[in-house]
Amino acid sequence: MNLTPVKTPKLVSKLFPNYVWSIETDKKDLYLTFDDGPTPEITSWVLDTLKTFNAKATFFCIGKNIEGNPELFQRILEEG
Repeated sequence: MNLTPVKTPKLVSKLFPNYVWSIETDKKDLYLTFDDGPTPEITSWVLDTLKTFNAKATFFCIGKNIEGNPELFQRILEEG
């Protein structure tokens, strides 16, 4: 897997100068977030992949998707 660092576009940081876009650090931490789930097509694969790498992530879920996929949401709570 190739990971490419992404910088915040200068225009965005000028439009929102009060936001913190980056912080100098020597740490090599990575925070994974997933939005608008759970969705059966993607969330199961993400959870399986996280488990393979013994990793965790933050999931931002949508109510109707939770209602439509309660067992998948439970899996997020237990594994994610």
